Amino acid sequence: MQKPASKLRLAAAAFSAVLLAGAALSGSAHAAPEGKAGVKACGYYETQTDAYYGHCGSTWVKIQVDIDWWPTDIKRCVPPGETHLGTTDEIDNAWAIPGTCG
Repeated sequence: MQKPASKLRLAAAAFSAVLLAGAALSGSAHAAPEGKAGVKACGYYETQTDAYYGHCGSTWVKIQVDIDWWPTDIKRCVPPGETHLGTTDEIDNAWAIPGTCG
């Protein structure tokens, strides 16, 4: 038994809406939020292959970097703006910590 044409059109429209919603969500999932002074994001963020720390302040900041295969995290100072930390295979996270950069 064949479905009426109106039910087929409704099913096709619903399927199209689901595909469009999925495409809209997947496109925005990779975009980093805009930060101050042209920094793509404030704090840790990743692209498809690289890990970055975006510092939106005006002075250097000390961060702790979680390296995937290393038993201890490393600490380093980064300037205002975007700092490339490594690849996403190597770096898991980074965050600001107390301390001064000299």
